[in-house]
Amino acid sequence: CYRFAVYMAEDAVVTALDGSAAFLMMDDILERLKMLDYELAFRGFTRLTHTYFAMPAPNPNEQFHYFMALCSWLMGLLGSAWQAPSQSDDPNLAAQSLHSQLQQVGAPLSFGGWQKLKQGHGEPCCVILQWLLQQIPIEFKPALHAEEAEYEDAAVAEDEADGAHDMADEVGDAENEEEEYYHGGGDEAGPSAGRQGKLTDNILEAQVEPEAWRVELERVAPQLKMQVLSDPKEWRNRLVNTKSHQAKLQALAPETAATLERLAEDLARTLQAIQNAEQKVNTQCADAVARYAERKDELRARMEEYNKNADTINALTSDLQSVSEDLAKVKAQMDTRGASMTDTKPLLKVKTALTQLRTETKQLEIRIGVLTSTLTSKKLKEASIPRNSEVSKRGADCEAFLDDDDMEQL
Repeated sequence: CYRFAVYMAEDAVVTALDGSAAFLMMDDILERLKMLDYELAFRGFTRLTHTYFAMPAPNPNEQFHYFMALCSWLMGLLGSAWQAPSQSDDPNLAAQSLHSQLQQVGAPLSFGGWQKLKQGHGEPCCVILQWLLQQIPIEFKPALHAEEAEYEDAAVAEDEADGAHDMADEVGDAENEEEEYYHGGGDEAGPSAGRQGKLTDNILEAQVEPEAWRVELERVAPQLKMQVLSDPKEWRNRLVNTKSHQAKLQALAPETAATLERLAEDLARTLQAIQNAEQKVNTQCADAVARYAERKDELRARMEEYNKNADTINALTSDLQSVSEDLAKVKAQMDTRGASMTDTKPLLKVKTALTQLRTETKQLEIRIGVLTSTLTSKKLKEASIPRNSEVSKRGADCEAFLDDDDMEQL
């Protein structure tokens, strides 16, 4: 199933299969950074690759710091001052600060919150970098080929020197031939010598064989050509390579396009078949889906009831715990009292005290009886005394009637 994701940053639109948009945007980001000579500003960092911010790096902290530094540098080029955090700062605070700064400059933040930027890679980070780069105008200045001009001037000067030297040789050879023409046959006599001594306007014919001339030309021709050193970084070589790549792409494009069209048709048919099968399965399983929905609702109701009962059980459990604590206290008190009840020492003391009280009570009763008997005898003795004197003296002499022996008995 093809799902297309469209990412727009002002005039630029990147359309790709789901999951590959970050890689395509990373190519554009890297090319734009190279146009801005980012290597000069980030010499302490590693060189970026075509997939650096599109996928997780082995060192996530370094990748996140690199992303923050690039955003700070690009916003500085746009005239918005924002200091990039260091590697020791909290990533959450750094991502929040960058998110707020991007809101101020009007960057597209439809991908979500600052948590997406905390990762330091992925489509949201690539969208932000591409948008910042697209806001920076890039000026293309005319190319300067100072080294090539100097090389051509030196080659021309060398050619001129070689030409002057060759010309001097030719002039010297011509003078020698003319001297030989005028003076070489002076010793000969006759009309032929006179003819050689005259200057004529006839065309000079070469006395060299054509085959020998051709062989000599083939030998000397390579030395007459100017050799230009090939530089891979020169724009002409790049243009030639570009044209060759274009020719190869044009040759491979029809076949590749046909293959892609066939794949698209096959995938479209497969997708249609999957959709039809899905509709068929949905139709066949409609009753099961309805029953599943009912069971799910019933399960939700049971879960709610279970949660309520669980709350009630928790409350009752707490009450039970408090009652258990009170019961433990009562049991402790009962054990203490039971231990005190089984102790027989107080009972023995009570029995001893009762026995002593009985003994003392008997002694008191005996004394009371003796005293009563004594008083009775005294009263009988006083019966013969006149009643008046008895009334006046009863209180004063009561103790006098009791002798010492009677008091001791009492």
